[in-house]
Amino acid sequence: MTSTNSLFVGVDVVRADLGVSKAKAYEIIKDLNRQLKEVNPRAVIVSGKVNRIWYEEAVGYPKRMTN
Repeated sequence: MTSTNSLFVGVDVVRADLGVSKAKAYEIIKDLNRQLKEVNPRAVIVSGKVNRIWYEEAVGYPKRMTN
């Protein structure tokens, strides 16, 4: 499961969460970043990482409680 302290999720987290190879994890990250950029052109994209909230929504993590 991802750490809630970081803004971005890296390849190792994607690999562990989804049980995929490193190459496939990078492919997933690239695709998620492309989708995020389509929805929000002003989004900050970090190569090799994906926005944590976007990732968690994409893989179906339960929504976090907000105050």
